[in-house]
Amino acid sequence: CSRDIAVLHCNKSTALYSLGKWREAVLSAYQSLRWDPEYVKAYYRAGHSLIMLSNSYEAISMFHKGLSLLNASADTTQVADFIAGIFICVNDERIFPSTFPPAYDYIFSARFDALIWQAVIERLAQKGKWRSCLLLLSERKELPTNLRVNQLSLKNLFETSELYGYGEKMQEVAELVKWLISIGAKVETIGVYLLHAVIRLCIK
Repeated sequence: CSRDIAVLHCNKSTALYSLGKWREAVLSAYQSLRWDPEYVKAYYRAGHSLIMLSNSYEAISMFHKGLSLLNASADTTQVADFIAGIFICVNDERIFPSTFPPAYDYIFSARFDALIWQAVIERLAQKGKWRSCLLLLSERKELPTNLRVNQLSLKNLFETSELYGYGEKMQEVAELVKWLISIGAKVETIGVYLLHAVIRLCIK
């Protein structure tokens, strides 16, 4: 009975989120967790609603709690969604919230497999969260050696302007591109005219 009520509140949270009512969506997700503190989907809904409210501190906490509840048999997609959520929280942060280091340590101590990390990196790329990819680049030795990102497009990385001018050096961007290509990203995904894309990137 408690799980059924938790599901109803979580579904309400999903609907409110879709309507752009993020504060109400958070409250409904919290209601869901009051009825069932182990209902993982409610942590996910709360986390994304808190991102929209710019509350990265609490959002990371929600994703971390939800991730820690997932067992080894959990769906790969679900695990990847929670990890990506944590990294999305800090993509635009210049100073990481205090909830991030424990979540970060947990993620890398759990030794997730290559399929999960592939899904995480591809999700971050799809959303243009390249600073989070730079963070993963710094920890590439901790990632699985058989990691491949065959479905990742580099087009957005070369077209975006939000990555540059926040302390990142062009060399870091170059290293990120080289790393992503080395683990399976296709050069062709940059665009039809590769040289033009490189020149535009250098001008930025």
